[in-house]
Amino acid sequence: MKSLRNLALLSVGVVTLLVNHVLADESNYDAIADSMVNESLSVQPGELVVITGNPSEIDLMAALQVAVSKAGGQPLITLNIPEANKRAVMEMPIEHMAQLPTQNLLVAKMTDVFINVGSVQDPDLFADVPEERLAAFRQSGLPLTHAFNNMRFRSASLGQTGGIPTAPYAISVGAEPGVLQEIFWEATAVAPSELIPTATKIVSLMTPDTEIRITSKAGTDLTLKVDQTPARINAGRTSDVRAPTGPTNVWLPAGEAYGCVYGASGTLVVPWTSFRGVPVENLKLTFKNGEMTKMSADSNQAMLEEYFAASSSKLKNASLIDFGLNPHSRSPEGSHYYSWEMGGMLTLLLGNNSWAGGDNDSDAALSLHMPGTSVSIGGKSVIKNGELSL
Repeated sequence: MKSLRNLALLSVGVVTLLVNHVLADESNYDAIADSMVNESLSVQPGELVVITGNPSEIDLMAALQVAVSKAGGQPLITLNIPEANKRAVMEMPIEHMAQLPTQNLLVAKMTDVFINVGSVQDPDLFADVPEERLAAFRQSGLPLTHAFNNMRFRSASLGQTGGIPTAPYAISVGAEPGVLQEIFWEATAVAPSELIPTATKIVSLMTPDTEIRITSKAGTDLTLKVDQTPARINAGRTSDVRAPTGPTNVWLPAGEAYGCVYGASGTLVVPWTSFRGVPVENLKLTFKNGEMTKMSADSNQAMLEEYFAASSSKLKNASLIDFGLNPHSRSPEGSHYYSWEMGGMLTLLLGNNSWAGGDNDSDAALSLHMPGTSVSIGGKSVIKNGELSL
């Protein structure tokens, strides 16, 4: 959940699992659900557990309901219907969109655990929605996001970039569906013990005011500094997360060390990224004193310009850096499938970082995956040409 990890999912949801090297299909949904509930989240008797997903994930949601019940939890199923979401955003009077979604706030106040399972059936579903409508929706949910970030629930999501792989999503990033699904479930099965040692090393380097430098053959040369917020890891279990305030979040496939940053200066070049399912090629951003001052792209630049213009000015601030650690998550050859957890992947976030304990409270965020980069923290190499170097 991770362009703006929790603003993008106003239902806040989501779950991670520790599956012991099994591929997911209807025959093993029970095993996956059992692992999610008992290993990843340690659901306790009496806890209220909200399970959210798309209509295409009904069978998995049903297995999760059973697993939560067997653990003594109290499951509540909520269905997310993307096509209805779009119709509502397009057709409701814009003044109604300014109303605070209080029902989500009331549910969140009662909830101990959120589990989200979802997939992308139509990658560019929201690409043609007028920006002013999406901006009104984001802004109405901002007080809700602030409230969520001060609650002490546990959450996890199954599916990072693109969710659980589908054929339409795979095709949109130039990947063969079967190959992408196999990679996804293999990466999901990685044990925390494979991830924690490297994550701990990176977090230990991310002390306040330490300089981070990012370079790439594409032309990136960017420096920034670690802020005062303690860096965190995502190894797939909420018990491993050190979050002094707010919710405890994990995402699956797991494998990340991440922290808040400030003071970006220099140039960032992203050869390919996707914005609402639409490709943006050769994106170039210039930063000065932490803020983006210039943007150019070879395609669909106007969409990004409209997004920035309709959002809080804090969207221009580089606010978080994320290091991918999962050795089994990778981009299929010839594809543009990039995700946070991929081993050696560097992701930079602009805008809201409150879900990571930061103080950027923008109503929007933009995440940029950058394969093939080199990164050093305090002069020590962490990633070299897209490969972990610790």
